Amino acid sequence: MALWIGGEIYAAGGNKVALELHPGSAGVFDVVLDGELLYSKKTTGKYPDLKDAKEMKARVINTIGS
Repeated sequence: MALWIGGEIYAAGGNKVALELHPGSAGVFDVVLDGELLYSKKTTGKYPDLKDAKEMKARVINTIGS
């Protein structure tokens, strides 16, 4: 899951995006952009789906100005 979302975010931002993957425990899955939480499995109760990925990609594009 993390690799898929990471790939989607990289596709949106290209070389303007630096990705860091950190192993977690207890099913933690958070996506943070410039200190802002974009997605949290704890908050939503589920892993991100295609709709969530598209929203994250749009936020990345808006943030970096691609």
